[in-house]
Amino acid sequence: MNQISRFWLDAKYALGKRTVIIFAALVIVRLISLALYPLMDMTEGRYGEIARKMAEMNDWITPWYEAGIPFWGKPPLSFWMSAIGVKLFGVNEFAVRFPHFLAALLVIAIAYDWAKKCLINPFYVTILLSTSFIFLVSSGAVMTDMALCVGSTLALRAFWLCLRGEETARKREQFLFFIGLSIMLLAKGPVGWVLVFLPIGVWALFSKSIKETWQGINWIIGCLVAILAVMPWYLLAEQHTPGFLHYFFVGEHWQRFTVSGWKGDLYGTAHATRRGTIWLQFIYATLPWSLILAASAWIYKKQVAVKKSAQQLSKQNQLSLYLLLATISPCLFFTMSGNILWTYILPGVPAFALLLALYLDGLGQIIAKKILLIGTAFSALVFVGVLSTLTIGHAADLKSAKSITQLYEAQYVENKNITPLIFLAERPYSAMFYSHGKALKMGSLEEISLYAKANPTYIAIKKNQLAGLNEQLKNLKAVGDSGNYRLFLMLNRI
Repeated sequence: MNQISRFWLDAKYALGKRTVIIFAALVIVRLISLALYPLMDMTEGRYGEIARKMAEMNDWITPWYEAGIPFWGKPPLSFWMSAIGVKLFGVNEFAVRFPHFLAALLVIAIAYDWAKKCLINPFYVTILLSTSFIFLVSSGAVMTDMALCVGSTLALRAFWLCLRGEETARKREQFLFFIGLSIMLLAKGPVGWVLVFLPIGVWALFSKSIKETWQGINWIIGCLVAILAVMPWYLLAEQHTPGFLHYFFVGEHWQRFTVSGWKGDLYGTAHATRRGTIWLQFIYATLPWSLILAASAWIYKKQVAVKKSAQQLSKQNQLSLYLLLATISPCLFFTMSGNILWTYILPGVPAFALLLALYLDGLGQIIAKKILLIGTAFSALVFVGVLSTLTIGHAADLKSAKSITQLYEAQYVENKNITPLIFLAERPYSAMFYSHGKALKMGSLEEISLYAKANPTYIAIKKNQLAGLNEQLKNLKAVGDSGNYRLFLMLNRI
């Protein structure tokens, strides 16, 4: 109890009472919000359904996209997390999102400890990291990125403390570094290693620390151990579904990033974007703090750095360079990629928070407190606004099949003989999650008629499909609208 009181007093002194209260309220609201809106397609619906299948089938080796179709696109760590949530809390939004919220808290804890050991205000880092837009979104979303961020943050922190930390802790930090690498292999594959080795290599080159970097860590044995630790899953996955290794390493780790609009994606459409877009995505993903990064860095260099000794300046410059490189490494790596998402920059956000906290720390507590209060309040207002739009405004229903599935289930209560809900032409991933894998997809009303025979049949049709079905709709009875869909009952066979 005394430690909690001490932590509260330290936070209030470092940030100001109003900032702490707003931040605490934001964390509570984010936790509650995990259960307030449905899983949205495509990402959350797809990954939530894969996790649901994993829990239902008790198959912890192969993630399944659909019955008989394995999902080779990602390793299983994030699916394991959500599947454990399903086992504990049942099939619902909170169950599949809560483990990713816990992972976000772990990232914050790692960044907090990293800042503390580097004599950067850890409370500044906590605020800057957790209120960045991308982190707020990812902390409650069913995606693979937060699991990757745990591994990358742990590895980047451990490397720096292994070379620059206390002598007694270097063995422990070296062990944690390779643990981080193993986590990344299970979260997203070897692409994660690039986001760690790239900043380390460039930093060692620019700071003339190549020899120190090479000798400071047992690279060869450590990397082999990290690979061997996760190799059993990769081998078992290939044994269960042959072809996985080729698709995963060649397709997902080469062609996806080098071929714009890659046609080999087995599970959807590649995200074709202009090359270099990742830099713009970084700016809006790290709002509101990206707006003050350049200004605070310039003020810090002009007013603060000149007051430090040469030795202090050298140490801080090296740390600043390392943090800067860790921040922009996702942008550097994905600059020439034609298939990207804004969440790809997430592994760089913890280092970004440390870098900005370093600058704010040097501007004086009064200025830093004002900046943090304004930024935190702004993030809280934006988040509450977005949450209200998703829930009260029902915007989430337009990107999910939950509401139309519930409308169908209301009919099911009255008639136990009806067929599973059938989606015309296109079945969203969330429909499978909310129907517990029972929703069907058929290409035409004629096909549905042949399947259903004499049983009561409910059909979900997208509203933008209705105009082309005028004549055929005469045989259907409209039940109601929900989200982007209209539910029909087939009365007479076509």
